[in-house]
Amino acid sequence: MTEYDDPYRTSGRHLDIMIRGWWDHHGATVAEALRALPPGSGPVVDAGAGGGHGTRLIARTLPEAEVLAVEPSPVLVAVLLARVADDPGLRTRVTVDGDDLLAADLPDRIGGVLMANLIGHFSPHERDRLWEDLAPRLAPGAFVLLNLPEPTEPAPVGRSPMGEVPVGGRTYTGWARAEAAGPELLTWHMTYETRAGDRVLSSDEVRYDWWTVSEAALRAETAPYGLAVAPHGPAEAGLYTITREG
Repeated sequence: MTEYDDPYRTSGRHLDIMIRGWWDHHGATVAEALRALPPGSGPVVDAGAGGGHGTRLIARTLPEAEVLAVEPSPVLVAVLLARVADDPGLRTRVTVDGDDLLAADLPDRIGGVLMANLIGHFSPHERDRLWEDLAPRLAPGAFVLLNLPEPTEPAPVGRSPMGEVPVGGRTYTGWARAEAAGPELLTWHMTYETRAGDRVLSSDEVRYDWWTVSEAALRAETAPYGLAVAPHGPAEAGLYTITREG
């Protein structure tokens, strides 16, 4: 396993419940795309699997598919492994790789890749390596499904709520704001609070860099590897399929 500088070492304990809203909102659109993957073409990779929301969606949508869940954050892997081990239907079908996607032990033939809320962790140079590596592994008809979160160009984002999740006697809340940090780079500032009523029990402030990618940039950087980009679903989802041509 390669050494990994975990951007979620502090926020990982909040992330799984905060990201649930995205899956509630877009999960049906993701599942619709997954149903178009060719059956029996190799394992489906959940890249940047986090705590396993996408992993479970793949398993439900494609009940015959093997799933390779790739997640390098030790905090999130703990959640992911617990979910998989707790479910007999997942335990025999899901393999967890705790490495970064660029270093993961991927099979030579892949039946599809789900890459939700992940692409901005890769710099332009790293994305070139990624497309070069994935293109020859994609089975005929298989594709990468990813989303391009807004903003897709560096621009300030005012402080806005990420979510508010009550669990028992506690409420978990999150806020996010961003600032441009370079020609293709944003810096996100996140605040996570745990409350009991009006009382703040804990507050975590974290920041991380995010490489923005526009649709035009995605098309330009994947084309040299024989990959074609197509939008999927409503525009507000920002979802795209990336398929090997020919």
